[in-house]
Amino acid sequence: MKNTLMIDLDSEREDPIRITKPENVVETVKDEDSARKMVMDDLTTVCNALGTLITIAEDNNYFDSEKAVKMCIDYLNDNFIKEDKI
Repeated sequence: MKNTLMIDLDSEREDPIRITKPENVVETVKDEDSARKMVMDDLTTVCNALGTLITIAEDNNYFDSEKAVKMCIDYLNDNFIKEDKI
């Protein structure tokens, strides 16, 4: 699989997080199934990139990977899963 995503964070913007694709790699979304596949591929790419960052940080003794993984899971749970956010 080849996939490119750009993640841009600017806390001073109205929409602080932007996720885009370079124009030359934008996939054609023909129907709901192709849109679903694109989103799944993008989620997989983000998860793999996050895992790579965590591994690099642990390998360089910046922090413990178990704590980093827990921090990420807690963030996702707190912001997207817990009932008070639904």
